[in-house]
Amino acid sequence: MITLGTVNISEKTKSLMQDALNSGIISQGEYVKEFEDRLANFLGVKHVIAMANGTLADACAVAALKVGDKKGRNEVIVPALTFIAQINSLYYNHLKPVFVDIGYDFQIDVKKIEEKINEKTLAIMPVHLLGRPAEMEKILLLAKKHNLFVVEDACEALGSKYKNQSCGTIGDIGTFSFYISHSVTTGEGGAAVTNNDELADNLRSLRNHGRKSDKFEEKFIFPHIGFSAKMNALEAAVGLGAIDELPRYVKARHDNMVKLNETLGHNYFFDGDNDYIVPHAYPVLIKSKEQRNKLLIDFPSKFGVECRQIFSCIPTQSGAYSFFGEKSSYPIAEDVGDRGMYVPCHQNLKEEDIAKIVDALKYIKNEGFLAE
Repeated sequence: MITLGTVNISEKTKSLMQDALNSGIISQGEYVKEFEDRLANFLGVKHVIAMANGTLADACAVAALKVGDKKGRNEVIVPALTFIAQINSLYYNHLKPVFVDIGYDFQIDVKKIEEKINEKTLAIMPVHLLGRPAEMEKILLLAKKHNLFVVEDACEALGSKYKNQSCGTIGDIGTFSFYISHSVTTGEGGAAVTNNDELADNLRSLRNHGRKSDKFEEKFIFPHIGFSAKMNALEAAVGLGAIDELPRYVKARHDNMVKLNETLGHNYFFDGDNDYIVPHAYPVLIKSKEQRNKLLIDFPSKFGVECRQIFSCIPTQSGAYSFFGEKSSYPIAEDVGDRGMYVPCHQNLKEEDIAKIVDALKYIKNEGFLAE
């Protein structure tokens, strides 16, 4: 089976893991700090705060904004189609998600953001979904105009760039996930990044229950309600064993996307004028929901290729948030939620894997399933 996720366990990881086990240091420690430093260097950002996973990175990021906001604002503008973890992170913080439809580029429709801004709006939280950058320049202009924070959910976009700047480093805070389907993995794991010293201090506090500091006399003083969100040394060891190869992984993912486009003779997922995409996966639209759902079963069984639907329109297609009683319609998010699917595009694909994926996509194209 050609899987969507992949893991690179190097000899360096095995050595670091054994050292950690021998020393008995398996919580936080020097490996986590080294991983933070290495990632900061790769991204060109001042602060990296490692987390237990990407969901908690999002949760701590928006909590850090709440801590610093003196106006009691409680609404965050988000794309209607996204992975549910982003919306969960708002719910955990008693923040209200305000949904905006997407475009067929899978990114939040910037033209529709301003109509959702009011005096309660705290932040805009775009998602670089599947590795494609959102229109950050326009989002930053809106945020400046209305005095809002910007949090970039770059969990699926490590290595992607917008106008030659790393996704996740453009707004006030960026978040990353190191799950197995992402550019580099620590098993689980995540991070929040920022160039703002005050936000960085808040993030470090919030990932550790809201603790005032790590000074002995302040370890049990909690000015904030935080999370248990720390990365551990074993996760960091997995990441450190792979991070030397991160530039190669980034290039391989991008190259695989280009190969798929060239071999298929159609650009289903491609760089824009301002973009360099490091794909989480390779997305396509199917002609109908019924055909898409059948292919989710048939692709693994017939072609040996794992696939997934492209998430859901959270306010109207997700049972978890049906209590919102959403009255609005999000036609493109709902359409992509019905017809979208994606296939592997990771760094460990071999030439024969690419060929199998191409054969599978050509088959469904010849059968008339693929939407152009």
